[in-house]
Amino acid sequence: MMRKVMLVNDEYMLLRGLKLLVDWKSLGLEIINTEQNPKLALKYLHDNPVDILISDMNMPELSGPDFVAAAKAIRPEMELIVISGYSDFDYVRAGLQQNAVNYLRKPIDTDELLETLHGALDRLQAQQQQHQIASLAVQTQTRTLVTTDQEMERQQLIDALGIQFDPTTVVRLIGVLNPLPPKDLVSYLQILDVVKGFYVEGQDFIIIFQGTTDQLNIFINEAPHQIGAERRPFLIGAPIQDETQLHNRYLQLRREIARQYFFETAAGLRMMLPDTQQDTPLTLPSYSEVKKALDGVDLATFSAWLSQQFEAMKRANASDLLARQFALVVLLVLSDRLTAFDNKSAVITMINHATDVSEIKAQLQRVAKLAAQQGNQQFSRNVVAMRHIIQTRYSEQLSLAMVASELHLNAVYLGQLFKQEVGRSFAQFLNDYRVDVAVDLLRDSDQDIGQIAETVGYQNSSYFYKLFKKQTGMSPGDYRKAGVLSSC
Repeated sequence: MMRKVMLVNDEYMLLRGLKLLVDWKSLGLEIINTEQNPKLALKYLHDNPVDILISDMNMPELSGPDFVAAAKAIRPEMELIVISGYSDFDYVRAGLQQNAVNYLRKPIDTDELLETLHGALDRLQAQQQQHQIASLAVQTQTRTLVTTDQEMERQQLIDALGIQFDPTTVVRLIGVLNPLPPKDLVSYLQILDVVKGFYVEGQDFIIIFQGTTDQLNIFINEAPHQIGAERRPFLIGAPIQDETQLHNRYLQLRREIARQYFFETAAGLRMMLPDTQQDTPLTLPSYSEVKKALDGVDLATFSAWLSQQFEAMKRANASDLLARQFALVVLLVLSDRLTAFDNKSAVITMINHATDVSEIKAQLQRVAKLAAQQGNQQFSRNVVAMRHIIQTRYSEQLSLAMVASELHLNAVYLGQLFKQEVGRSFAQFLNDYRVDVAVDLLRDSDQDIGQIAETVGYQNSSYFYKLFKKQTGMSPGDYRKAGVLSSC
């Protein structure tokens, strides 16, 4: 990183000579500005960071000591080098008392200037390390504060960070997703009194903000443009009334961050809802509803329909869990249309581990394409009869031998015929259909899981659990739980 240098001298030739006196670039220094008028130099300092200021002490517009004092007031961490042709040390003592690096006498000795510059760079490096250590300490405190559930530790951290809970200055947690470049945001956060602490979690920033609504608006509007509302999302948490809400608000923010990434929100500002408000409730479509919606739908229409469903979930603030669950229902419907589907388990795994909704849509579109290629299934009379028995009597203890006996056919022949036309064995089709029914019961009924297992034809609940998880990638309990997590 190049350190920024400003030269101030009312004599143009001295400014020019100073620029040529040493190889600034080799020292890691860049002269970003030169000024002959000290008042203009102060104006520049107001708006621009400078690491090292080299200034003459004898300028007509402003006395040297006054200029040095004003410059340090604007940039207190800036290193100062003062130059004077006066032999009287007392005149420049004021400059040295304002933390000037050194006093250089005219004409400037190159070796002395180099030594002085190296000293300034060493102090800047040490200062930077101290800031980094202090910043890391505050980040650690902030992370611990929002993640701990220990009351005593939480109160100590609140005091250390200077947070006060009162109605005039609301406390909020704010998330900024993947700011680019992150150092710009760090520099911005470190100078604001309303920022009580922040830390980096993965690629995202978690910020504790305490201020009025006006201060919040200023904070957002003046943030570095790379992470403004047009480029990267700000997720602004609901007001926190007291310290006991910090942890829950943090968990809420984390869920919302995950949701934004899943639904691929690339930009925009979102105000999270306080507890007194509710998002629009969203009901997960049942297996039968999805099956009905997809009857007779071609591939192009399916892709549009699928995108509309996920977009509606995004608008309704659905969780990524609900979106995955919906995708599994769609997969169940599509798989019933296939006579050959060898990688169903792999697709289920992908749905449950996809990082964003685009991955899920791509997988479902591939399955839909496969179903379209296989065409409409035409079943023989005996297979139609077998499917009807399963669909109407799935709760009974059905077996291939029992069905063959009812149809007055050989069980081996009937089993081979069914698998040839349907693409699955009789037992596999029966288990798949029972799970499809269980999916709707988990959503629509108050029965416990054991009762649902019995309703769909399983006396052994453990066997039902195993089959359900194989079909959906989720246990029945997790599936039911995900269905009620319609929003963050």
